[in-house]
Amino acid sequence: MPRVSLIIVTLLAFLGPEQLFAQEPFKSIHQQEWEYYNAHPEAIPAPVPAPERQERTVTPAKRSALSTMVYGFHPYWMNGTEGNYQYDLLSHLAYFSADVDPVTGNFSSTHNYSSAAVINQAKIAGVKVHLTVVLFSKHDSLWAKQSRQDNLVNNILAKVKERDIAGVNIDFESMKSSDAVPFRKFILQLGDTLRKHNKKLCVELFAVDWSNVMPSSFFTAVDSVVESYFIMLYAYYYSGSSTAGPNAPLMTTSSTSYRHILRSIKYYLDLGVPASKLIAGLPYYGIDWPVSSSARMAATTASGSSRFYNVVKDNYLDTMKAENVFFDATFSTPWYRYQSASGWRQTWHDDSLSLARKYDSVMAKKIGGVGMWALGYDAPHKELWNLLRAKFTGAPNSVGSASTAPVSFGLLRNHPNPFNPSTTITYSVGEEQGGRRERTVLAVYDPLGRLVSRLVDAEQAPGVYSVVFNAAQLSAGPYIARLTSGRSTLSQRLLLIK
Repeated sequence: MPRVSLIIVTLLAFLGPEQLFAQEPFKSIHQQEWEYYNAHPEAIPAPVPAPERQERTVTPAKRSALSTMVYGFHPYWMNGTEGNYQYDLLSHLAYFSADVDPVTGNFSSTHNYSSAAVINQAKIAGVKVHLTVVLFSKHDSLWAKQSRQDNLVNNILAKVKERDIAGVNIDFESMKSSDAVPFRKFILQLGDTLRKHNKKLCVELFAVDWSNVMPSSFFTAVDSVVESYFIMLYAYYYSGSSTAGPNAPLMTTSSTSYRHILRSIKYYLDLGVPASKLIAGLPYYGIDWPVSSSARMAATTASGSSRFYNVVKDNYLDTMKAENVFFDATFSTPWYRYQSASGWRQTWHDDSLSLARKYDSVMAKKIGGVGMWALGYDAPHKELWNLLRAKFTGAPNSVGSASTAPVSFGLLRNHPNPFNPSTTITYSVGEEQGGRRERTVLAVYDPLGRLVSRLVDAEQAPGVYSVVFNAAQLSAGPYIARLTSGRSTLSQRLLLIK
């Protein structure tokens, strides 16, 4: 099959008035984490090895039939964790990053790109790989001489050819209005060069272009070489925000607020960007802030820091008291509060429930796909992979039916939670050796361990299932859902409110 020229443009999430009065200048999570791990290589997380029981090897012939594009970033600090990825659920993987020296047009570092195992694994599985090229400052130096831009274009092409990948992702941030013309010319030069070699280009753009670097005329100029636009729908509230709040709010109570996902998508649709070219990027991380009180969205007392999905799940949620865990209906975002030695803290994050709602809402706009920052942030947990499989390869409507795509054992968060009087529990049954059916039991227990409802007790084929738990006759309080299949068991806390 001939290659098709592809340009994916990534759009930074809208920054509303709250960010304008934040405690520190806005930087995207890409830039924040890039700066941190470049300065503190000793802080790079230890690799998370894949579980002993590996999923079957994925080849293009065995790939799940994705119904949309799924574009995931793999930061270099996640190298060693790629064994946890379910590559059949990815259409694209962007290796982050190759760092530009703007004075020469060379790369100051490509962070083990030449040997990274994730690239081989992704290519074997039929995933389109991009190299993310970053420049977060000193753009003037690059624009000052055409020879530097020519050199950078040649270096990019050489790196793409080095590992025979599909193309590149251009992540240039913190640009000024004076960067508009040279940036557009550079993108057109690079895009034309890559297209001649049947390679693909992804360009990350600011969602609200305060400096007018990317007006509507930008899209008119580059549309002939652009296939998709990747919108980074996170950092609406960020580490420097003056109050705690949702990292990726689906919507708000104000129809004019810039601070929600659906408004961001509408903004670009109104500019004339085709819906089929938009990819909605969502976060696999949250933000933890020190705050002034226990109140929802309390004022922050210092800068916050990012919390990977696996850190939130393993270090906090599993031990959090039910009265300190919330699902914010306004923003469709979970959050929790706790007390440290220095006072109250709040963490706003995303989980399988909130991401499910956001996937449904953005795909209802008939856009081109979804994506995430970043792969590996959930390892070794599988519920976010299971959610992708359920949403984009076919999902069940009831406990009696399941998707036919191969899945792993998992228990997704119930929806809604807290709930009254009923909630839907979604789970997946993995494929055992020999493909045999396993006896699956899904039961609910009270805090004393007493059985209150046995929802499922049957042999089930591998697949994703959903069942409704009706607690109308039960007292308010926490309950435990326990899923057992074969030799595997998972538990999840439910909260009934009345």
